[in-house]
Amino acid sequence: MAGPRRFPSIKRALFYIHQDLRTVIEGSNWWLEYGELSDLEILVLLLEDRRFFRHRGVDWLSVLRELFKCLTLRRHGGASTIDMQFVRTKTGFKERTLRRKAYEMLLAYFLQYRLGKLAILRNYLSIVYLGWGIKGIDQAASAVYGKSTWNLDREQLAAIAAMMVYPLPKSPTEQWQEKVAKRAAYGLELFTRHSGRYKQSFE
Repeated sequence: MAGPRRFPSIKRALFYIHQDLRTVIEGSNWWLEYGELSDLEILVLLLEDRRFFRHRGVDWLSVLRELFKCLTLRRHGGASTIDMQFVRTKTGFKERTLRRKAYEMLLAYFLQYRLGKLAILRNYLSIVYLGWGIKGIDQAASAVYGKSTWNLDREQLAAIAAMMVYPLPKSPTEQWQEKVAKRAAYGLELFTRHSGRYKQSFE
């Protein structure tokens, strides 16, 4: 699917929203909602979406921040949440337009009523693109370290989390390794300072 559908009517719009939401939900495991956060999951949240448990699919603070950067001609990002990235991955939306972004936000919001936050996070991590021929954290751990994620130390887990921004290229370079190492170090610094608040919420 190249991009979100064009809506000719309200009735058809609701039908397409329902259909695309089913595409997102299909194959997802709702029971992944249970259990404590792992170190890798905390690292991902710290690097990608720190307010994940406080928003409903769209982080409006990030949206306003990036909009301000855009209006002041500064480098800006897309303000995507984990929920929005999950929607984009499952639907295959590639179009880089405001219309596509708005529709992605809408689906991410409705997704909250179908899956719990932990289930969204864990289902996304099972399919996220992390490099050449790699989908999901387990494949990444095997490709980079020859181990399962359960057998990685925290530094290695931070590197896997960093690959969400710097996916493994077909031919890894020293420059790529440096970028991953720098972002992983930043993640570990955040983990030392902030991981407690994520763990306390599950005690």
